[in-house]
Amino acid sequence: MFLRSLLLFILLQFSNVKAQTLVFAELTGSPTINTTGWNLAGAAYTGDTGGDANADNDELILTDNINTSSGAIFFNQPLDLATCYEWNVQFDFRMADGSNADGIAFCFLDVPPTGYVSGGGVGIPSTANGVKVVFDSYDNGCGMNPEIQIMNGLGYNECDPNVIRITNTSGGNLDFITDANYKTAVINYSFGSLTVTVNGQQYLTGNYNLNFIGYLGFTASTGGSTDRHSIRNVTVSADVATSDAGIDVSTCTGDAVQIGALNNPNYLYDWGSTGGLSSPTISNPSVTLTNNGTTAITETYTVTTTLASNPNSCPTQDSVVVTILPNTSSTINATVCNGSSYTVGGQSFSTAGIHQAVVSGINGCDSTITLNLSLTPTIQTNLSNTICQGSTLTFGNQTLSSAGNYVQNLLTSTGCDSIVNLTLSVNPILSSTQNQSICDGETFAFGNQTLSSAGNYTQTLQTSAGCDSIVNLTLSVNPILSSSEIQTICDGETYTFYGQVLTTAGSYNQTIQSTTGCDSIVTLDLVVNPIPSPPNIVSNSPLECPGDALIMVAEPIVGATYTWNGPGNFSSNDNELSLIIDNQNTGVYTVYIYLNGCQSPNAIEVISIANTGVSDNFDVPNVITPNNDGLNEEIEFNTLFSSCIPFHFQLVNRWGNLVFEQENGGDAFKGTTNDGSKLDAGIYFYKLVFDQYEKSGFIHIIR
Repeated sequence: MFLRSLLLFILLQFSNVKAQTLVFAELTGSPTINTTGWNLAGAAYTGDTGGDANADNDELILTDNINTSSGAIFFNQPLDLATCYEWNVQFDFRMADGSNADGIAFCFLDVPPTGYVSGGGVGIPSTANGVKVVFDSYDNGCGMNPEIQIMNGLGYNECDPNVIRITNTSGGNLDFITDANYKTAVINYSFGSLTVTVNGQQYLTGNYNLNFIGYLGFTASTGGSTDRHSIRNVTVSADVATSDAGIDVSTCTGDAVQIGALNNPNYLYDWGSTGGLSSPTISNPSVTLTNNGTTAITETYTVTTTLASNPNSCPTQDSVVVTILPNTSSTINATVCNGSSYTVGGQSFSTAGIHQAVVSGINGCDSTITLNLSLTPTIQTNLSNTICQGSTLTFGNQTLSSAGNYVQNLLTSTGCDSIVNLTLSVNPILSSTQNQSICDGETFAFGNQTLSSAGNYTQTLQTSAGCDSIVNLTLSVNPILSSSEIQTICDGETYTFYGQVLTTAGSYNQTIQSTTGCDSIVTLDLVVNPIPSPPNIVSNSPLECPGDALIMVAEPIVGATYTWNGPGNFSSNDNELSLIIDNQNTGVYTVYIYLNGCQSPNAIEVISIANTGVSDNFDVPNVITPNNDGLNEEIEFNTLFSSCIPFHFQLVNRWGNLVFEQENGGDAFKGTTNDGSKLDAGIYFYKLVFDQYEKSGFIHIIR
């Protein structure tokens, strides 16, 4: 969505701008300036300078009027000069309230500065690559103060012979640049020509082929002097159209669907060469695509939009995804009786074979149904049955009592015709003898008798065929058996007891069968020992320095055994440890206990050394104000180093005389000598030696 969702497209007409009519970026607002989309760095902040008629925070202050201060603000969206050949920047600037410090610069850079912008050179870092328009209020020997300059390239050097400049003359025609009133500057870029105008008067023109993607913004610094630098009412204009490819849509294979948005007669449209478009140059073409697969496919269409009134305007793009749904198909296997029909998709089919019908699918597209139709023929079934002598059998609408072959026309479960052929047999009355056994306490049903004692019994019963049968029974009675056992597990473990998975202590019974088939009662007493808690660990970690002794004690528990593990394959079975620790054996130590056959979870102790070394990646404060106001009263080096790391700090005056020094444990520097004598305000020079490093610089005492 290049620029579309990121930039503010508000039509705004400027009387002194002919080519650019659309706002790319703004830094305006009242009563508070709106910095949305801008990144502030260094000393930059929103506030009030007293340079306008109100006390609102409607100004962007790049630096206050203090020395060695820098600030910057850059717009966070890029402008592509490879496609945008014309742009315009208009802003108000003010440099006052001090002693003519470094100045203000408008920058168009390939990469915006990040973090704090470095102090000298109008706040432009040495790595900043691009074009800079500088309102220089303090020239460093290359002209007369003040100056207006244009520089293109890496960093900033006002003495570079390639800098285009206008210097102040003896008449002072540029003196107005540094006063308490705001000036209006206009920087216009058109096809390589860059012009600088202040308060309606053009001062500089330069030709630069700026064909890169860049970021625009402002920097300022005070260097060794003081001035308050501020800007307001910033407007960046560039002709940029709005692209709208419309919302994502779905369609069926072969059907047309419209994308894009309503036509804007002020725009030119280009959808590229993607297939299926009705026209690639209108705002809302239709798309017709074919999907011969079984799953949905997608196609992405991107529209590029420019202004019809300006072929050189900045193109923007937007994309839309078109989903093409397939026509679906399915198969139905069905069976009907011979002479019946099956209906699908509003059509009825009565012949066996493969038939097709088209219906609307669940995705709204056509769905082809293939019917595989089978016909069930008339079924013939041959049955045989037996009845007892003197009994009858109902067969359809017939009552049969004699052996023989019979025929009946019936319906199957599917409702189709079925011819049943029955062969009927008649069984006589039978007699038999049997032996049975039961368990003690059980009963045996013998005809209409309930038996519980061993003995011989006679009963007239029915055979499996339902006929009378005289049965002689010999009944035996077997005894019931019992046994018991004790088992122990840990909490969280399980014990399987004849298919039962047990986790809780208690008494459990299980009835099984003995070899005689009778009950055998097994009683289990299950004991569950608790999982011991991880032992508490007490240690003196973190240690101050490598080589210090580590004391680590696990909580003493009666009857427990201990297992320690740690870095370097360390292990121990003591509950109290004493080790010499260096960088190789710091890390995680664990211990667990065994108690009543159960293992506790691991107790964990992380052993570390607080001070294992130091780097030179820190800044030494360079300003101290020992005026007893409680702020910035001292510089303390003991807080930067541990007792393991010695250091030596020396401070000398401008004549090289040692006025203060500090080592580990020594008193902090409070703007006095070691004997407590107050040092004069001014610049002093230091050397700090520590570990394998050395730092040097200056400290400014301000009273």
